[in-house]
Amino acid sequence: MRTPTRRTVTTAVAGLTGLCAAVLVPTVAAAHAGPEPHGWVETASLTGYSLEDNSPAGTRTTSSSRTAGGTGTFDDPITLAVGYSGGDEFPVGTIFYVPLVRAYFVVEDRCGGCSDATDEGEYTIDLWVGSDPDASCMYAITGAHTVVRDATEGWAVEYRPYELGSDCSLFGETPVAA
Repeated sequence: MRTPTRRTVTTAVAGLTGLCAAVLVPTVAAAHAGPEPHGWVETASLTGYSLEDNSPAGTRTTSSSRTAGGTGTFDDPITLAVGYSGGDEFPVGTIFYVPLVRAYFVVEDRCGGCSDATDEGEYTIDLWVGSDPDASCMYAITGAHTVVRDATEGWAVEYRPYELGSDCSLFGETPVAA
């Protein structure tokens, strides 16, 4: 069961810097063209999975019969896997934004290990990294991190045409509007 620590966020309350900018310099909020991004800001236990450890190994096969991948934009989110014990808490198509890697992800797969209880986050999500033969990206992202569940368009994105494993740049925990 989740703890009642969820909160919604807009760019004005995404962080102290955003709040101060919105109060002290009202034009900063207008610099973001388009709708204000929203979603549930939560702490999740992140893990990663790759071509090398997918099931079946070496494939992009997902349990939803889709092909794992994506560039990390809102229109082309990267695949992620969620646990399946106790039902479909996050159905296929649920959108997450992960500030740590500045990318959008979409539920398209299931993960047996993601159903295990953890003290690190409210739930576990397994991010698709693509090819990561030395597991360096998977190790870098593993742990408790901020995520935005049911994320809308408008968060800052680091476009990844060659998958997360080829560019595992990390950006911190604060969701930032584009």
